[in-house]
Amino acid sequence: MNTKRISWRQYFHKKQLNICIIGGGNIGSLLIGDIGSKDSVSVRLLTSKPQKWNHKVQVCTVDGVVEYVGEIDIISNKPKDVIADADIIISTLPSHIFSKRIEKIKPFIKMGTWLGVMPGSGGNEFYCKELIENGCILFGFQRVHGIARVKEYGKSVYNLGKKKELHIAVMPTEKTKEVCLIMESLFDMKCYMLPNFLNVTLIPSNPILHTTRLYTMFYNYKEGMYWDEAIDFYEDWTNESSKILIACDEELQVMCQMIKGLNLTGVRSLKKHYESETPEAMTDKISNIVAFKGIKAPMIKTKKGYIPDFNSRYFLEDFPYGLCIIKGFCDIVGLKTVYIDKVLMWFESITKVEYYVNKKFEGKDLKDLPIPRNFGLNSIEDIKSYYI
Repeated sequence: MNTKRISWRQYFHKKQLNICIIGGGNIGSLLIGDIGSKDSVSVRLLTSKPQKWNHKVQVCTVDGVVEYVGEIDIISNKPKDVIADADIIISTLPSHIFSKRIEKIKPFIKMGTWLGVMPGSGGNEFYCKELIENGCILFGFQRVHGIARVKEYGKSVYNLGKKKELHIAVMPTEKTKEVCLIMESLFDMKCYMLPNFLNVTLIPSNPILHTTRLYTMFYNYKEGMYWDEAIDFYEDWTNESSKILIACDEELQVMCQMIKGLNLTGVRSLKKHYESETPEAMTDKISNIVAFKGIKAPMIKTKKGYIPDFNSRYFLEDFPYGLCIIKGFCDIVGLKTVYIDKVLMWFESITKVEYYVNKKFEGKDLKDLPIPRNFGLNSIEDIKSYYI
């Protein structure tokens, strides 16, 4: 936003702002360090492992030098201890966990609370529909605010690089400017307003970037196959991965163009995001991003070698709570998606779920996922009325 940065005190008329962070992984730890270092902000942490957390979390450079320290006032695994008085809640949980956790914390969320999700894709707007109707504000970050790795769980985290800007969508949409102004003051980053929440839901980062890479790494995998070492997820990126990434990304862009009357300009093509128009350029770009170096593919070491870890967040989240949602919207607008189908059908085959019946996207294992048809969206008009 170009508006002059303001203090949260102009909206929350109180001396202390209570912010609850849900989830203490890489991004959650960095978030605690960032927000917990702010004056007059009291951080609460909802975690399943409260005994492992210090009340001070160090944020370190890649060399281990402490940059700054964030403080946590209350640490608990009980929602009533940290949710009830929270003015703002920010979840960094994986989507497949958030969908269950939100049901447990709903009774403790007071009217008017701001509920943020980082990143905000994964169908969160469907799970939070009742809260929004009852006066809460949902806001979603299109991407995480930085790249981080836990140094020592509950005590320190490596800051591997912050984004230059944030892009946020809000429900109800009329609260977007207000939320973005406050987030600018909390994160010390420029914040750009997205026109509606669907611009967050359809972001292709993890749902397409991760799934297409996993497909090309493991589509020939069969039980009994082993790798001598874990694959570098990004540094070993291939042209084959780039080709199907671009193909799936183009299908998403066509779908966005078919929803006339709804501003989806915030759903940037991965070709534009990575400034790469060809598979070769995309491979060169992704494989040389410094912040991605050292990130391994989700694999497990066994006595005979490495095998894919199908229980990792990459598989549990990015296919069912990412690409399936994109496919769900494509299905509503009537768009054939040859490449998205190819990736999802491969996921079906290795995980034994059912998403397709006679090549139609209506399998039994879709019923519990946050795809639009499960929440009464069956036409383009339904989509527009839900998100405008």
